[in-house]
Amino acid sequence: MPKDLKIGLFVGLVLTISALLWLATRPSLSPMARMSHAPNSAHNGESVSRDEGIPPSHRIQDQDGLATHGQDARDTLPDSAQYEQAEKIKTQKFHIVLKGQTLTQISQKYYGSVDNWQKILDSNRKAIKDPNKLIPGTKLIIPD
Repeated sequence: MPKDLKIGLFVGLVLTISALLWLATRPSLSPMARMSHAPNSAHNGESVSRDEGIPPSHRIQDQDGLATHGQDARDTLPDSAQYEQAEKIKTQKFHIVLKGQTLTQISQKYYGSVDNWQKILDSNRKAIKDPNKLIPGTKLIIPD
């Protein structure tokens, strides 16, 4: 084998071993530490302490002197409040213009009426230079 190949294999092996050792020695990456972060988790039917597997040097003292680690306001909210969506996510429809298509055809397709072509034009003033000549491949926003 060429000398360069041997050196490359050796360096790769050393890097792999050192990465594995680094990962194995990280207490926050241990399975017990990951399980202790999960809400309402249990191990063998017993409750798991949040601080189990976390060294004292990584624990944070809160104002009351209780040991915590990275708790934030979400931990103090009831379960129902944690998962409520603050605002409905708005989705937007798009249309790629095909050869020969007109705004009235696109309006008919999305709104069921040819009368709403002006709504599409108003939403796409930058993309549409001439409403009578649509360029194939143009991406149009279809407003609600």
